[in-house]
Amino acid sequence: MPDPNSRQEDLHPAVDALIDRLRASYPDMSAFTIVSMTDRGRDFLHHLVHTRIGGLLPTILSFSDYRTRRIADASGRTAVPEDEAFIHFHGLRCREAGRSLPPADTQRLLSFLTMIADFSVTMDELRVLDRIGPEQLDRIDRFFATMEDFRARLASSGLFYPPFEAARFADLTPEKNELFFGLPLMTPVNERFFNRIPQDRLFVDAPLFGPQMPVETPEFETSLSLVRRIGVDETRHHGEPPEFTELAERSALPALLAGEIDDVLRERQGDGEPLFIVLLDETLSFYLWEFLFRPLGGQVNFAPWIPFTHFAAAHRLRSAIHTGQGLATARRDLVAELTARWSELDEADRSAFEGAITLCDELERLRPLIGGEWSALAEHFVATKKLRLHGRRTAPIQVVGLGDATGVPYGRAVILPMNSGVFPREPFSGPYLNLIHLPRIYRTQYEADDLALRQFLSFGRSAHIAALYNQAGGQAPSPYFSFLAIEFDSRTVKRRMVPVPFSVPTGSLAIENTDELREQLRRYTWSFSSLKKFFTCSCRFILEDMQGLTPPPCFEAEDSANLLIGDFLHRFFAELKEHRPAVDLWRERFDECWEREEELQVKLPDQAVRKAIVSSHLGDIAAWEKETGRLLLFSDDVTAAELELRAPFGSGRYRLKGRLDRLQHQGDRELIADLKYKEKTSRKGLLADQVEDPDSFDDRFQLLIYAYLALHSGRAAPDRLDAAHLFLRPRVRGDYESRLALEDLAHCDETMERIARRLDALLAQECFIPNFRADGCPYCPCKALCLRPDLYRTGGRPW
Repeated sequence: MPDPNSRQEDLHPAVDALIDRLRASYPDMSAFTIVSMTDRGRDFLHHLVHTRIGGLLPTILSFSDYRTRRIADASGRTAVPEDEAFIHFHGLRCREAGRSLPPADTQRLLSFLTMIADFSVTMDELRVLDRIGPEQLDRIDRFFATMEDFRARLASSGLFYPPFEAARFADLTPEKNELFFGLPLMTPVNERFFNRIPQDRLFVDAPLFGPQMPVETPEFETSLSLVRRIGVDETRHHGEPPEFTELAERSALPALLAGEIDDVLRERQGDGEPLFIVLLDETLSFYLWEFLFRPLGGQVNFAPWIPFTHFAAAHRLRSAIHTGQGLATARRDLVAELTARWSELDEADRSAFEGAITLCDELERLRPLIGGEWSALAEHFVATKKLRLHGRRTAPIQVVGLGDATGVPYGRAVILPMNSGVFPREPFSGPYLNLIHLPRIYRTQYEADDLALRQFLSFGRSAHIAALYNQAGGQAPSPYFSFLAIEFDSRTVKRRMVPVPFSVPTGSLAIENTDELREQLRRYTWSFSSLKKFFTCSCRFILEDMQGLTPPPCFEAEDSANLLIGDFLHRFFAELKEHRPAVDLWRERFDECWEREEELQVKLPDQAVRKAIVSSHLGDIAAWEKETGRLLLFSDDVTAAELELRAPFGSGRYRLKGRLDRLQHQGDRELIADLKYKEKTSRKGLLADQVEDPDSFDDRFQLLIYAYLALHSGRAAPDRLDAAHLFLRPRVRGDYESRLALEDLAHCDETMERIARRLDALLAQECFIPNFRADGCPYCPCKALCLRPDLYRTGGRPW
């Protein structure tokens, strides 16, 4: 549990102040409600409070959820969910028109009316505008009438649509124990509520302004006027100014980001500050995910939404809807494929399958509301659905949208692309209203975006802001981009980062077996894992174990949950042998050992769930052993744990080593017990006959090698020795051991001699070449070096 009195000095002052306010009530802070006024920053704010304090956490809401809750309390009505509101609104429009309407047109109108309601725009305000003609006014008047009809219909059912009831929020006041972090979009309603928040319950990051920003409030649009109007602190820049880069083509975006990522991963040590990448244009999220971020795996936390429609699962679902195939059938097929292909799918594909399955359930639930428009609306929901990937907040690379990273300090940030029409955002794009008609909406949105960017800049030490200038693609830097460069006294650098033309590698890797390498291999102390690698692909063994080759940091695999848990269980059972009776005391020792394992707490975000699962498996085994009276895993006759042994083999030509998990008495015999968290399938037949297999090295060889070491070290007698794998996640209750056949034990010396002769044959070769049929080839990180045929053409990955 985090120390409630600890404090990180590098957190932003607004976060420090909020943490201090909560710390005074530690460990029970459940009476507080914290509102993230920036909406998107809610998740990061929750992460900060959880990791910095712990205890019983306060309720943490986005501003939208808070506003909806307060309106519901004040009106006595229930908020209708977004998708149901859309269905009701679309049905109303279709009934008014007497025909089916495109759902996308309803979505545009609903967005327009939502903005009108948010900014308290009335028909009287629109009528006095010079640039709106009578025909357009009549049309907008009908839209207002539709909105009022919609509100009345919901109200008659005891419901309300939150965006259309925003005006009810204006006269409310904050309640006791409500704390507010950040600033909302300052619409008239939000600003009236904001002005009622007591200063001691408001925590706002001070935005950063450059040295060339005038001291007096300038006449041009900037968040400085907003900051001074509402009385928020500001800061002036005195450190390293941001870099400003103008790129010549879109393909340069991943090239620029790859360089920044590589620099950070090379220089980052341990728990260093993360690199934040802020996507101003989130329509690029899938493009950058596919071309850059997907291969990073656990090294990246990818927060922006990704469109669901880009994935195969979405096309399958849309096809099922379009052809009239039942959703139950489509759901069953999706579940079956997800289950069968789980291990080969990456995070995004899994999320897409899970999203499609969830959407099937949701569409079935909504079917009675949709009625005759079901097919069109169902396809619309598929087209508009977004996916959210779940990464680690502690990952070295944090990819976010503007407003996501509330108060998180960073060493470096890359912000892009700052193009016209992207940043500052156009608050509305549609056929109903032009921005020139209502400049106050554009000005308010401009101030909000400007403020969010400047607050984010204040969290870190250095930033790199990039824009695109691609005349052929109609892309140009935003005027704001040049304005910022002047304000921060920085020069804009134009870069042309043309990708290197792709070509498929040719040839084949061959490692010459020199006298020096042959001598190194002869002196090597072999183990089961090294023999397995050398026998199945000598090239991989030489590259990794002899030459110390490692993939670049961004391609390093994240420790899997099973590996972390397996390592923990080895340490736990080594310690448990000192506590008897183990079958009765194990649970207390397990809880204590798990809680003190820092690696599990840091690397397993769902460690509490994992703990419950592991404890359940062990509990089943312990109960079965007590019922049968056959103590094996929880035996009190363990004589040694984590026992390291060495011995020569092959008439002394080679050396062998191994670490035995456990050596224990079982009746009048000695048992070598090797603990495995998850069961693996072994082949049938005598091990001595499988030594020459060029593509695999059975896991039973591990038990045979341990038996050989125990026998030649005097730890066991030949006629009183057994060896077994103990699987801690048994497939069937009570079936958790796999014994090495007595015939294999009887031929132990003969099998080890065959292994030595196979080593002789390999060391006599003139060169070593890759083995693409090896069991470990799909998981090898050296495939780009060994030039596996068709690796790139078939969609494989080189890491």
